[in-house]
Amino acid sequence: MKGKGQFHGKINGLFELDGVKMGVGICFDLRYPEYFRELIREGAEVIFLPSHFRKATGQIAWNVLTRARAIENQVYFCACNQTGEGNCGNTQVFSYDGKIISNIEMDEGIITTELNLEEQREHRKEFPVLEQMK
Repeated sequence: MKGKGQFHGKINGLFELDGVKMGVGICFDLRYPEYFRELIREGAEVIFLPSHFRKATGQIAWNVLTRARAIENQVYFCACNQTGEGNCGNTQVFSYDGKIISNIEMDEGIITTELNLEEQREHRKEFPVLEQMK
């Protein structure tokens, strides 16, 4: 019997780059926190989310849910959203504690930023919510 609120699929959105486990989802996944929790259980420290959130449905949800996924999973969350007519833009990189590290509102562009994985690991030790979720 499958429990409510648990992800019971195979996670294909994991990859490793320079020894760092990373996860990827798509815009639809944002409304399903279980997916991101499973990426974290599999060791992801950074998550990428390319998206197409429209103004009509996502202007509020985009900002709230991307930040929530970063905080609840203590993960760097790179939320990339389309710009242009009808889209809400606001590509952002959040730290593991929900702070905006970098963002682009409605312009096209590329964000580059440094992520301090040691600081993230220390934060996870100080606030061991991921260990306590069992």
